[in-house]
Amino acid sequence: MDVKLVDRGNEGELILSGKLDATSAAAAEELFLKMADRFTDLTLNMRDLKYISSAGLRVLKKLYLKVNKNGGELSVSNVSAYVNEVFEMVGFASILNFK
Repeated sequence: MDVKLVDRGNEGELILSGKLDATSAAAAEELFLKMADRFTDLTLNMRDLKYISSAGLRVLKKLYLKVNKNGGELSVSNVSAYVNEVFEMVGFASILNFK
C-alpha cells in the first residue's frame, strides 16, 4: 500500500492506494498512529484503495480510537463500493464520518 500526505494545518489527509491487508497493516498502523499524534483531524482518502482485509480493519479501528481520544475526528472519502460494503458488514459505516 502507498500513502501520500496532504498537510492542511490541523487536518491531515492520507491518500491511500493499493491494498490494506496483512502485508501492509503493520507499516500502515505505525504511520497512521504517528499522523493521529500530528493532526487533530484525519481524512483517509480511499479513492485508490482496492482492498481491505481484517488486518486493515483492525488498523482503522486503532486509528479511530486514537483520533477520538485526542479529541479529533476521523473521516473517510472516495470510498469504493467494495470497501463501503465491507464497512457496512462490520459496522464501521455507523462510526466513520463520510465526506
